[in-house]
Parts: sequence; C-alpha cells; structure tokens
Amino acid sequence: MQTFGGEVRKWFRNLLARSIPTLYDLKRQFLECWEVKKDPLQINVEYTKLKRNVGESVQDYCIRFNTVYNAILDDLKPTRKSALLKFPDGFDPDMAYQLRERDPATLEEM
Repeated sequence: MQTFGGEVRKWFRNLLARSIPTLYDLKRQFLECWEVKKDPLQINVEYTKLKRNVGESVQDYCIRFNTVYNAILDDLKPTRKSALLKFPDGFDPDMAYQLRERDPATLEEM
C-alpha cells in the first residue's frame, strides 16, 4: 500500500477487512477496477510491432514484451514457442542473432 496514491489508495483503504483472502484475489480485484481496457485486436497489433525503443534497457523491454504478451486474450494468444521466436525481433539484428543462437527453451531463459 505504500506505493498506492490518490484514487487507488482511497480504493484500497475502503476495502473491507478480510474481504480479499489471497494476493491473487487482490490482484484480480485491482485489475478489474484499474486496468486500462484495450481492444483485443489493438493488443495483437501492438504485439506484432513490438521493438526495443532507443535508450530502453533490455530489462524494460522484457517487462514491456511480457506485459503486452500477457494482455492478449487466451484464445488469440500466440503459443509460448511462437513468442520465443518473436521476442528477438524487438532487438537490432546482431542482438537478435545472438539471442537465437543461444537456443533457449523458454522466454524466461532468453
């Protein structure tokens, strides 16, 4: 709660004591209330165009990639193997080649 501010803090403080039994439930309720809803097709287009921005750290790109990938509806989501092939495309050609050459089994390893 230390990092919540404004309306989010007010929402959190107004939750009834013991009304949310698990962290998963808190996350679900938080997202239901505060998540920015996007058109599923817009998210897919965003996914296909993902590139690492100039000056963006690798870690920030990884977070952004995973955020967009995880926002895709399950019935539209590319497989994890497909995402593994897509991920290096966000980098310059040399970095993409190096990532593919490592032949990681999962996105986490990449």
